[in-house]
Amino acid sequence: MTLRPLLLLSLLFSLLLSLPAAAQKTAACPWAAWKSGFQGNPRAQAACLLRPVRMYARIGQASALPAFLDRHVGEKVTLSRSDLRAYLARQHINESELGGALDAPLSRALGRLVSPVARYFVIHDTSYPNFLLEPIPAAIDARDWDFNDFALRNPARGAGPKGHVYVNRLGESVAVHGFDIANFASKLEKDKPSLTGLFLHVELVQPRKSDPAGGRGNDGLAPEPGFTPAQYERLALLYIAASVRKGQWLIPAFHAVLDTGYANGHDDPQNFSLITWSESIAQLIYIMEQRGSPSTAQ
Repeated sequence: MTLRPLLLLSLLFSLLLSLPAAAQKTAACPWAAWKSGFQGNPRAQAACLLRPVRMYARIGQASALPAFLDRHVGEKVTLSRSDLRAYLARQHINESELGGALDAPLSRALGRLVSPVARYFVIHDTSYPNFLLEPIPAAIDARDWDFNDFALRNPARGAGPKGHVYVNRLGESVAVHGFDIANFASKLEKDKPSLTGLFLHVELVQPRKSDPAGGRGNDGLAPEPGFTPAQYERLALLYIAASVRKGQWLIPAFHAVLDTGYANGHDDPQNFSLITWSESIAQLIYIMEQRGSPSTAQ
């Protein structure tokens, strides 16, 4: 039986409308070349770039930002370098672990007559190692797990990482490229090299395993919860340090959302709690400033 063209188109359109949101094409955050950034004010950009990341890079809907991010993204940083340095000294944390010296400028976009300073703080997960069809070990948060040992599994070795800073599951970090280095780690930057330098990239160590329903060797399944409290705290500290260097709170983004629309895009970070991270930032600011109550930083 042959359907008339108009009837066939009508049936196809009805089928498309009936598909779940995850099965429909996810819209990328709109880029505004004239401003070397995404469209909208910093909060609107963050809301788009922080949409939830699900298995196979299915991107969820944008929602309201958590308290600290909603109030501060894009605003002037009032925390002083001296307060931040005092905290680092008490915790025995070297500035080199946080992407470089606090007095050093951030990277700038490449290939521009007037090069804008880095604006985006991109959150990744390593999606490695992949345990395939084996269970993810219970010891991944322990000191003796190999992939928590930067001396043993230093990401600066081998083929060379594309990110800036790596954070293990113990909350320790190593900078393989300083935040002053324009270094790409997304398909967006690879497609548009002149944007390299606008993005600072942080990789969180997170193993994966294969989804039994997926293709052979896939890395679809991440542990739950995805990250440790120590990782959220170090990621918060990295965000604070980078924003202090800029003098303005950077716009955070998820790697998968940044690369929406590109073939063979990424699906990280998975199982990331935006609320937990935002609360970690607020708590650290409170501790550094040593005034008021934790809620005043939110």
